[in-house]
Amino acid sequence: MEIPDEITQFIDWLEALPTLGKIGFCVGTSLIFLAIIKYFLFKKLSDFVNDTEIGWDNDLYSALEPRSMLFILVICFNVSLAWLSPEFLDSIFPFINSFFILIFTSMLSSSIKVVTPPLMTWLKSDNQGVSVTGGNHFISIFARMIVWFVGIYSILIGLEIEMAGIAASFALFSLIIGLSLQHTIGNILNSFMLAMDSPFDVGDRIEVDGTEGRVVSTGILSTKILTNSEELVVIPNNTLVQNKIRNMARGGGDGQPRRINLLIDVGVSYGEEPPHVKQVLVDVAKECPYTVDNPSPRVLMNDLGEYSIVFRIFAWIDNYADQWPARDWILQRVFERFDEEGIEIPFPTSVELSKSPSNRSEASKKRKRASQKKARVQMSKDEDFYLEERDSLKSGVENLEKKLADTSLSSKDKDRIRDELTSMSTTLDRFDSED
Repeated sequence: MEIPDEITQFIDWLEALPTLGKIGFCVGTSLIFLAIIKYFLFKKLSDFVNDTEIGWDNDLYSALEPRSMLFILVICFNVSLAWLSPEFLDSIFPFINSFFILIFTSMLSSSIKVVTPPLMTWLKSDNQGVSVTGGNHFISIFARMIVWFVGIYSILIGLEIEMAGIAASFALFSLIIGLSLQHTIGNILNSFMLAMDSPFDVGDRIEVDGTEGRVVSTGILSTKILTNSEELVVIPNNTLVQNKIRNMARGGGDGQPRRINLLIDVGVSYGEEPPHVKQVLVDVAKECPYTVDNPSPRVLMNDLGEYSIVFRIFAWIDNYADQWPARDWILQRVFERFDEEGIEIPFPTSVELSKSPSNRSEASKKRKRASQKKARVQMSKDEDFYLEERDSLKSGVENLEKKLADTSLSSKDKDRIRDELTSMSTTLDRFDSED
């Protein structure tokens, strides 16, 4: 293939330029090339990233764009030297190659930093009853450390630096540091163990070794917890690994990790009728603005105590942070309703009262008897409905299990049946746990 005369003449003209002219041509050409890359290629890529609905791609573009421009600039410098002075390029090529590796390592490290949190969230998004508020940064740090170790090692190999002496010195230095910082190194290693197991995340309310609070930050050496009394407690990672952790933000069922079951015990006098007490407590639990309708609140007799019959309120709230306001609201309302309904909260027998709390008027006693009768009827209906609903769920679970045994079903149909079976079994387990 013949080269056109115009191109040949242009090449000859370039070769005839003085050294300063060649340098000026290289600089000008490089600037034009960089401008084309930045204002045409990267501009279109930036517009595309801004139009997407996901947010992490913007952070990834912001991290890679300047490093990519630097990478292209070094390529222009390399090409220019290959034309201006090939001998000089050969002498400094290991350093230029090391610079390429350094930039590429930085790009890869930045990509890991941006991509790891959404990737960890996506990997754990199918967990039912467990909420992950974000990717754990320990995994990102560990991966970036490996990338930088490989990058620096490649640079040292490219520069033909003797590794044996460095490795021996590093081994001796590591031994000294390891012996003097055993506890600190243990905290660091345990931080990675916590990252892999992920028993909690920032924002979760946990209890460790008798200390309860909200996790405000996690670090290489320790985890910081803000208690309910606004005290900042720093817990070493060794302590977290060695002790039992109770996480209030991970226990909710039905895919609602922050939901909790609020349990409140209320004692009444032995002279009260259980259906009447149950009906009042159920009404109070349903009236509470913090409780949810599904699962609906329930009341069960829990104990025959020394001084009282103890009933337990089972009420679910969407957010464990509302536990104490909900408890306060229910207890205050129970006190008011008991007074209206004439239900007595017993005193210990060792307490001598100047006036019996049961001295009520005849009209008040009649109203109480009417309320008791109404409550017995209502509680009987509720109990019948409860049993019918549970029996219906059991029958549904049995039917789904029979369908699942059919070998002619497709994989899609089996997956759909399994999802229905899981949902119904979860609801049935809740019924059985309330008995």
